[in-house]
Amino acid sequence: MQFLILRGHTRLIPQGGLAEFPDAILNAKRLDLFNLYREVVSRGGFHVGNGINWKGQVFSKMRNHTVTNRMTGVGNTLKRHYETYLLEYELAHDDVDGECCLLCHSSAAGDWVNCGICGEWAHFGCDRRPGLGAFKDYAKTDGLEYICPQCSISNFKKKLQKTTNGYS
Repeated sequence: MQFLILRGHTRLIPQGGLAEFPDAILNAKRLDLFNLYREVVSRGGFHVGNGINWKGQVFSKMRNHTVTNRMTGVGNTLKRHYETYLLEYELAHDDVDGECCLLCHSSAAGDWVNCGICGEWAHFGCDRRPGLGAFKDYAKTDGLEYICPQCSISNFKKKLQKTTNGYS
């Protein structure tokens, strides 16, 4: 309900208050809709699809998460809850960040990756640099960190400058 109150949508709160709100439970706690929404839209929104690591990136930022979590299928559960409770809201509002691929400038669905330096989004298939590996290598919880072409060049130039100035 905090999610609705902060956005000025008090008319969507049931008259009976929290007791009448959907009773979605995840990891033995009431579903943290506020942080679920915030994390998904910060990663480009639901349409990003496989570009969102629901368990590793989203679940770890929710109040439902615990360090000793042994829950299986949490990613699919979160995705289903998002579709049920939040997708309609997302589509009706302009809260989504990074809707456009930095390489092709399209917002088409696909396998999206988020640059670990600048935070921009790209379709994994648009980045044709050799040696990137497979999308699944970046989508894992402990997977590789994607660095976009612009940041890769910038980092290379910084390292080159340090080397030529006598630093290593």
